[in-house]
Amino acid sequence: MKNLKKQFLNLAIGEFAAIMVFIYAFRTFNLGPASLGAFAFLIFLLLQGSTYWLYRYKLIVARRPPSNGAIKILKLAKQLNLVISVVVVISMLIVKRDLKDLVIAILIYVFALIELINYYWYRLSYGKTGFNIKILISEGLQASSINKLINKER
Repeated sequence: MKNLKKQFLNLAIGEFAAIMVFIYAFRTFNLGPASLGAFAFLIFLLLQGSTYWLYRYKLIVARRPPSNGAIKILKLAKQLNLVISVVVVISMLIVKRDLKDLVIAILIYVFALIELINYYWYRLSYGKTGFNIKILISEGLQASSINKLINKER
């Protein structure tokens, strides 16, 4: 239980640190509006991840199960993220400043989609390093923590 508590807290802090890094990166480089939209989507997803892991940490500390309200919020967030992902990709095409802005936006957007899948569908990190292809091949894709929680029969 102690290791799990530490792991959840580290995940929450790591996701939040990633948010700070991406905000800094956007402000440092002269990126256009399409990149801003992709960054905003990525940051929104990372904020959800950080909040989720902090929530799971607090549940372990308090020795409580997840609430039905939290599960409903996660289900809604999953659907909302799909809608936002479509809006973002369309808006990137409309508001792009130039080809560089569009290419950078697409790269960021693809990373955001990977995060979305990692949070709400399949766990994409395996092993201590974050990604171990041998573990992935031998065990196959596993449902993500959020996916397990929102699809659990209550």
